[in-house]
Amino acid sequence: MITKVHHVGIVVRSLEEGYRFYRDALGLPLHKETTIEDQGVKAALLTLGDCEIELLEPIDPQGGVARFLERRGGGLHHICFETDDIEGELAGLKERGVELIDQQPRRGLAGLICFLHPRAHRGVLVELAQPVEQEEHVAGLKRLDHVVVAVRELEAAAQAWERSLGLKLERVFEPAGSNVRLASLPAGNAFVELAQPLTPDHRLAAFMDEQGEGMFSLAIEVDDLETAMAELRRRGVQVSDPEPGLWEGTRLARISRESGHGVVLQLLQRQ
Repeated sequence: MITKVHHVGIVVRSLEEGYRFYRDALGLPLHKETTIEDQGVKAALLTLGDCEIELLEPIDPQGGVARFLERRGGGLHHICFETDDIEGELAGLKERGVELIDQQPRRGLAGLICFLHPRAHRGVLVELAQPVEQEEHVAGLKRLDHVVVAVRELEAAAQAWERSLGLKLERVFEPAGSNVRLASLPAGNAFVELAQPLTPDHRLAAFMDEQGEGMFSLAIEVDDLETAMAELRRRGVQVSDPEPGLWEGTRLARISRESGHGVVLQLLQRQ
């Protein structure tokens, strides 16, 4: 079964550039770094609460990650869910007719892994991982709160996620004045947020017109928003002023795509 979000993969031009933001500015501890020849990448895992951020630097110009970087620039690449039985998950996915990239598990940075085709989840590349050893997590920022996925049809997208991974729709609502419909699909201590724009001029609509459906941003929970903002600005990170969040009882500030190497991040405080 799916137990939690294990990590979110981010493509960067170099690990050293990525470290300057994710390790040095955000303060996420480096957990593991290695070269994965069959994927054509140098990869690193940085700890975020009970999840991780994976940075991917292409080393093979013909590889998929290099093509992603050339086509889109740096940014969100995939989301990985942890499972305690990857063989069983793969067998169930095949029975349900979910389109796969890997027919069998293989070794990866996160343990035994396999990838599902982005067409199965409205443009989101999904990885499953079964850790092969007990991993000790070190506190950094508080935790990964949720991953925002831009979709054109919320209900159809939710059905796809539940059909393949068993992530059940918990709530659908339209925040007042936001021109967007949101849904949450819990996965352990975090959740996938499906976001459907209701107007063609919404930033999510512009994103999908350019790149198609897929992962849009990450939300990281912090204990104190102002303290986190002040520290990041001191380190030269571009952070917006606080604003009310779309989820009740939340406030957030946004880290620029430039600072995040192609990724929009939200710092989110729950009150």
